[in-house]
Amino acid sequence: MASLIKLDFLTVDVFTSERFKGNPLAVVLVPAAQRPLILQENKQRIAREFNLSETVFLHLPQDSASTTRDIDIFTTEAELPFAGHPTIGSAYLVLNHLSLNHVTHLITKAGPIAINPEGVEGVVRAQIPHAVKIHQQTIGGALEKHSEDTNIKAVINDGLSSDPEIRAAELAAPVVSIVKGMTFVLVKLSSLEHLSKITLANRLYFDRLPSGVLLDQGEWGGGFVSRYYYVLTEDTVMDEEGKQRWRIRTRMTELGFEDPATGSAACTLASYLSLTEKAEKGARFEITQGVEMGRKSEIVVNATVGKGEVKEIFLGGTAVVVMNGSIFV
Repeated sequence: MASLIKLDFLTVDVFTSERFKGNPLAVVLVPAAQRPLILQENKQRIAREFNLSETVFLHLPQDSASTTRDIDIFTTEAELPFAGHPTIGSAYLVLNHLSLNHVTHLITKAGPIAINPEGVEGVVRAQIPHAVKIHQQTIGGALEKHSEDTNIKAVINDGLSSDPEIRAAELAAPVVSIVKGMTFVLVKLSSLEHLSKITLANRLYFDRLPSGVLLDQGEWGGGFVSRYYYVLTEDTVMDEEGKQRWRIRTRMTELGFEDPATGSAACTLASYLSLTEKAEKGARFEITQGVEMGRKSEIVVNATVGKGEVKEIFLGGTAVVVMNGSIFV
């Protein structure tokens, strides 16, 4: 009988300072000696066991003085190149609880992420890797273009909202990638009343759409895709430096469950609005998610653009430790 491997873990609630709110995250600590033994399939099974929206594997190098730490991010279904609340949750633990406050970067499959304390106790900020792309197609455009294909029509129509106004917004929404393999359909709704009508009943299985139907073909043509619904809760204002400030409520229900906070989607939305509104002097986005499910989350994104492209994206928030223990593989 093969010997078991014991791995320590912590769970944190992210984008909140109050336990049992925000977005829960499991962070599994993987010592350097055990890293070769924890295979991809092991990580996927552990993520399914936690059954949270994401689970992080934080690799501890042999050189404890190293200023970087590798992290792998898994949903219950697949590995992600980047995700927001796993980044902030991991950064919070690294900088506040694991005696690793000398660490300056987390290394993800999407690239290195600079992390640092925000200045307010417990708040951390991460400089997000990005390669923002606005795809040419919309869901409505794809449906019209492939109107004779019964399979494509069924996948799309079965996933759309039954509410006429929400459905129209879904059909017209821009499709935007924050990095290759991480894409969101940004659905703008007119009111919090409409936001409250979003349900788990209509999952759109984007992975069942053939290549090139919705996403631009080539290197941008695959990966995770989800709808992200949002409502502007206040008019955009300018501060004394000419920077825009946005306040927004959001929801994400694509994977058969509701996500209390989706940092990657928040970064995507902030990037898109900064580009389309030409926020040349920068913009701050204060995004609230998870209200409808009783897990209010507060996400902050700062974005700067120039010459028609996103220059920098910073994701900010805090977290709180909820549990710790061990898992056996």
